[in-house]
Amino acid sequence: MNLPVIVIGAGGHAAVVVDALLAARRQVLGLTDATPERHGCRICGVPVLGDDSILADYSPDQVELANGVGNVGAASMSLRRRVQEHLEGAGWQFCGVRHPSAIVSPFASVDEAVQLMAGCVVQPGATVGKGSIVNTAAVVEHDVVVGAWSHVAPRAVVCGDVRIGAASHVGAGAVVRQGITLGPASLVGAGAVVVKSFVGSGTLIGIPAQPMEKQV
Repeated sequence: MNLPVIVIGAGGHAAVVVDALLAARRQVLGLTDATPERHGCRICGVPVLGDDSILADYSPDQVELANGVGNVGAASMSLRRRVQEHLEGAGWQFCGVRHPSAIVSPFASVDEAVQLMAGCVVQPGATVGKGSIVNTAAVVEHDVVVGAWSHVAPRAVVCGDVRIGAASHVGAGAVVRQGITLGPASLVGAGAVVVKSFVGSGTLIGIPAQPMEKQV
């Protein structure tokens, strides 16, 4: 039986998380946020209850959490992970999020806490690690490995047999060609086309994508 959910964070990504949970007919009690100006606001009709201290009014046996902290790069991905691991250490469980319009092969391996947003596709043989986001209309093709705490942004296409290291970000509309390997903490810029493997951490931009420091 699914427990009611409180979403941690109340920014833009949190709104998408709330929308997906509601579409999946999950009960969302509210959101938390460290910004006082957001307290009392409503997001997709759901109230921002206060900061994380309000969790003291609930029990991990009665409520699950969902991670509403977004990821647009290494710093925000690190924050997203720290927030979740801190609360997991206090006994809280984080649920996965799957919009009903997400298409996920039964032959894919998706961690329970992954977030799969509207219209995304995860194909057979793909593996998506803990804490990762496959965002709106993104495609993760066959036999791809998406490392933990990574983000495949809206309308990005990751072609077959790609390996993406942990804590990486594939930007909106980017394409990663089949068979490519990206190292941990890689950041692929929006609209970039990656045609060669890049095993170090860093930022790739352009068509074809190159490390940012090599761009003229």
